[in-house]
Amino acid sequence: MAESPEFPPDELSVDYERADVQDFTKEQQERFLKNWFRAAFLRDHPEGALSADEWKRQQQAKAEERTRTIITYLTEEQNKGLRQLAAIPMILQIMAILWKEREYLPKSRVKLYNAVLDYLLELRDGRRGIASPLPAEDARLVLGPVSLWMQEELKKDEAERSLMQKKMQKELDTLRDRTCSPPSAADFCDHLVKRAGLLMEYGSTHYVFRHKSFREYLAGVELLKKVERTTGYLDILIAGFGDDWWEEPIRFFIAQADEVLFDLFMEKLFDSPQSNDLSPKKATLLLTLIDEARRKKVDALCKKLLDPATDAGRQRVILDCLKAVGKPAALEALQEFRSKKLARENRDVASRAEEVILLLGGQVVDGESEKRSAGISESLRNQNEQSAEYILIPGGSYIYSDTGQEEQVDDLYVAKYPVTNKLYRAFIAYLESKGAEHEALLPLSVFHGELDSIARNNAWGKEFGEYLKKGKNDFAAHFRSRNDEDRKFGGDDQPVVSITWYAARSYCLWLSMLEGERTLYRLPTEIEWEWAAGGKEKRSYPWGEKEPSSLLANYNEIVGATTPVGSYPEGMTPEGLYDMAGNVWEWMENWYDENEAARSLRGGSWSSYSDYLRCSCRSYFNPDDGDDDVGFRVVRSSPS
Repeated sequence: MAESPEFPPDELSVDYERADVQDFTKEQQERFLKNWFRAAFLRDHPEGALSADEWKRQQQAKAEERTRTIITYLTEEQNKGLRQLAAIPMILQIMAILWKEREYLPKSRVKLYNAVLDYLLELRDGRRGIASPLPAEDARLVLGPVSLWMQEELKKDEAERSLMQKKMQKELDTLRDRTCSPPSAADFCDHLVKRAGLLMEYGSTHYVFRHKSFREYLAGVELLKKVERTTGYLDILIAGFGDDWWEEPIRFFIAQADEVLFDLFMEKLFDSPQSNDLSPKKATLLLTLIDEARRKKVDALCKKLLDPATDAGRQRVILDCLKAVGKPAALEALQEFRSKKLARENRDVASRAEEVILLLGGQVVDGESEKRSAGISESLRNQNEQSAEYILIPGGSYIYSDTGQEEQVDDLYVAKYPVTNKLYRAFIAYLESKGAEHEALLPLSVFHGELDSIARNNAWGKEFGEYLKKGKNDFAAHFRSRNDEDRKFGGDDQPVVSITWYAARSYCLWLSMLEGERTLYRLPTEIEWEWAAGGKEKRSYPWGEKEPSSLLANYNEIVGATTPVGSYPEGMTPEGLYDMAGNVWEWMENWYDENEAARSLRGGSWSSYSDYLRCSCRSYFNPDDGDDDVGFRVVRSSPS
């Protein structure tokens, strides 16, 4: 990242280029803000009789104070959504502008874009004593329909100059009355280019929005108006669902809709052909919409879930939606779904229904969903881990791919999914002493003492002591995922990534000690993992012999990031383990080789080629490192 601000400190960029800009890291955000505020305050005109050095010192102090304030604001838990947006360079600069000029930061995407447009369209010139040709409120009445016209009819971000001015003139004319004399379209466009910075002249014949997201936001606002006038207009949104071109406008629409429109959107979506094949990408987008919706209802989702005509694919996604909405009002429908056995012997759907019931605080009758074999439960749930399910993988023997030798595997409970961000954050909250329930079961000092003992005895390798020493002052920060706030990887149900082997192993220790043990929970060995993934049939892939595809696993950057666990039911093992191939590499308990320098990994990831998804494929990583394609899965010893 450059040491100077990317743009002039009180303006957005004035040069038009198309580019993909990577998100800032936390460190880059802070460095950018320091540089930006310093440059901004030093550009102010000196006041009073201060010496140049004293004035400079005071301005730099102001810059430091503003930086600290905004960083603290962004770290507060209630501002998590805004914190994720701050990783976008353009958005971070706009936040800095608002913070310097108005000491104001909104708490959502919608409010942020709203504040930014007010600033660009009117407030920035107003503070300089320059009159805007239109108040921001009236300017939106022109820009909204134009943005939606580009979205629906042009289907591109550029508009031919005369066409856009013609469209704008039509909207400007609607504002004309005895109290308002709007500018001509040509003059208004000139203002948007030269003063507001919303438009760019693209070549000599076209206009383009300087930042695509402004047009998408304005289109989303206009969509809301259209739907509120005629709910049948929702059909256009439903038809665009899953199309990349429509994604952002639909997100902005749903973020502003009330609970009635939210419910109607869900009803129309699951009644439409768009829900015939809800790919993992579409299902992930749907969960994003739910997360960003300000007001939600479950009526339409529950009705569709209980409809006997609803197929298993829709049932699965509806259950995930009810989980994301998180309203106990859905419990009655969920219990009815189970009692009427509407899952139709589909184990995946029945298991998801049980997960949602437990998550919403409902009860599952003992034995109703839990089968037993030779007196041993075929699955169990860990109450200290938000009812995470573990599935019994019966023991047996097989020829291990790495050595060609026969290996015996004991009965073992294997977590149904890799550990998610939501589960791992509970561990971090415990380390921060925020988990009162777990602190009562396991005092933090006792847990720290056990880690010290493991380090002294080299039980996790001779390097662990040094690693632990580095985090002694703040274990929570030391063990936290580097991608915890990353928009691509930070979703609650996405697998946690970028944590070290030591952190993953510490999570297992924590689970064990909550039950009064030390090694009850751990990472699987490669021999155990390969047996669980490939089974006695020696499957090439966890699902069988079929070559990988986008319906079976998340790999080869098809999605470009991790996906929520359980998104690929067709790729699960016969026993019901998900994401054993793709999504994230999984840490193993054992060393990669006799050098004991690296720990093994299995399973491939969202960025891996298809060959890495084979049950026999091995990889490795240093135990004190991690990456955005590395996570872990927990196993539990069987009573047998």
